[in-house]
Amino acid sequence: MSYGGYGQGGYGGQNPYGGNDGGYGDKNGYSNPFTEPDYEMQAMNNGGFAQQAADPNAILNDCQAIDRALDQIDSQLEQLTRLHKSAVNEPLVYKNQIDNLNNEIMTGYRGLVDRMRRIKGMPESGEPRNKPQVGRVDRRLKSTINKFQEVESKFRKELQESQARQYRIVRPDATDDEVKQAVEDPNAQIFQQAMLQSDRRGQAQSALRAVEGRHKEIQKIEQQMVELAQLFQDLNEIVVQQEPLVENIEQKGEEVRDNVVKANEEIAVAIDSARARNRKKWYCLGLVILILVIIAIIVAVVVVMNQNK
Repeated sequence: MSYGGYGQGGYGGQNPYGGNDGGYGDKNGYSNPFTEPDYEMQAMNNGGFAQQAADPNAILNDCQAIDRALDQIDSQLEQLTRLHKSAVNEPLVYKNQIDNLNNEIMTGYRGLVDRMRRIKGMPESGEPRNKPQVGRVDRRLKSTINKFQEVESKFRKELQESQARQYRIVRPDATDDEVKQAVEDPNAQIFQQAMLQSDRRGQAQSALRAVEGRHKEIQKIEQQMVELAQLFQDLNEIVVQQEPLVENIEQKGEEVRDNVVKANEEIAVAIDSARARNRKKWYCLGLVILILVIIAIIVAVVVVMNQNK
């Protein structure tokens, strides 16, 4: 096939996972758009990318496969957004669906980032016939990673707002600081005290379970944010397999800076939350040790007094 797939109908109805004869000179197509075992074996068994270089359309075929995979991820992100809307009020009901979809998306991103880095590391990726498509697919992959970050960030905010509403059900007179503390750590003493003081014990326990469920989802989102930021950074680190024959792919400087800033902000939020949880664990441990020491002192005093008698 001539190189006309992008401008003449795209990829039609081709299955990105199954074989097809619609590639750029490749009759076998791709068995998996995210990871390609044959691709890696070729590279290792033939000295870098010698086998790929033998096919003038190899890089364009890879770009086509990545495009199809990104089309699928876009659909998955739309599905995930719909699930998030339903899960804000009932996170436990949709937990498995969201977890499974998140895992599929993250697996896809990992494979595509690795594949994109290997493509960009090939000297042929900078040739005039390949460079525009490599640059375009690279930017699209970064854009979908950013989109996923935005979807997860919005869901995290909605979960935190829902946590706050649940806590105010138990403690209608709670201050903003108390609500914030309870949202950050539903296992904290402030939440337990609210349950004991509430005259609606059953409702309070239900609220606590809901808040704990949302809190676990928020922790997962924070971990994913950190990994997404790392994947984004990996895309900007080109591993050159051999001496470049042409200049590396030009990047849009302003777009890259904005994306990096956004990624760093998400990492900072996740790290701050993790540090806050760790500090509270140490405070609780210190309190337990102090109580044990006091009890030991009291027991010792009582024993001495009894012996004196």
